[in-house]
Amino acid sequence: MRVTNQLITRNSQTRLQSNLQSIDRLNEDISSGIRLRKMSDDPTSAGEVVRIGSSMRAITQFRRNVDLGLSRAGAEEVVLNQLTNGLGRAIELGVAQSSGTVNAQTRLMVKTEVDQLITYAVGLGNTKLGDDYLFAGTRAGEQPFRVPPTPADGFSALTVGVTPVNPSGATSLEINDGVFMTPSHNGTEVFLSTDTLEALRALSTALGNNDVPAIQAATDRVTAADSQLQNVLGAQGARINEMENARTNLDGIEFNLKAFRADLRDTEVDKAMAELVGKQTLYQAAMSATSRILGLSLANYL
Repeated sequence: MRVTNQLITRNSQTRLQSNLQSIDRLNEDISSGIRLRKMSDDPTSAGEVVRIGSSMRAITQFRRNVDLGLSRAGAEEVVLNQLTNGLGRAIELGVAQSSGTVNAQTRLMVKTEVDQLITYAVGLGNTKLGDDYLFAGTRAGEQPFRVPPTPADGFSALTVGVTPVNPSGATSLEINDGVFMTPSHNGTEVFLSTDTLEALRALSTALGNNDVPAIQAATDRVTAADSQLQNVLGAQGARINEMENARTNLDGIEFNLKAFRADLRDTEVDKAMAELVGKQTLYQAAMSATSRILGLSLANYL
């Protein structure tokens, strides 16, 4: 192949242009702090960055779910503490009114306080968090309890058609990939299965009837309900701990993903600076050599 001055010039310009583009890219990497700006720069690393971005978006949603779960669980824990305080007061009243020295009039006055405790407990059962009733289960938009209760249907305010039903079910939240958590109990679990509301009603009825044995039995029933509530409170504390641990784990995973993404995407400035100095030196040397080669003429060979 015949090597002409035009071919030498074109090849020299191409190599110089390539070197100059490398220098320009390094300058841009250093100034922006990012070396991976499009998929073609490094397809393998770019694919990893895309997958990391998807994982981080999932973590953001998981964290939202955890925060929502902690909000619901914390609200329930407050209610449970208030409810156990109310039952403690009812137990004090029941024990005091079990004495033979107390008369019917006094018991009627205490009955009024117990009725207020019932209203208070039902109010706790109808606690709202935002627009939803905390203890309504899967029917969060409907008030779960009513007061006064009816003799036949009790305290439940929910119905299917005309048939009263107890609040049931719960909403689960995904707090990690494939890990679901139910952050709060429904009203049946807290107020009905523990016998809380019916035990208070039995105490009120016994006080109104001035029936000492019934007052003693109802007081024991309220005490048992309080014990059941303590179990629910302990379970709720365990749920809160689990969700707080989940949030800590999400924070750790996110931190590691961000570090990995930075390794893939971000510029190592000290390494890039050293590489830039080297390429600039090579470019200057190439410029000098090219200028001498292109400056030669036939007279240099005579």
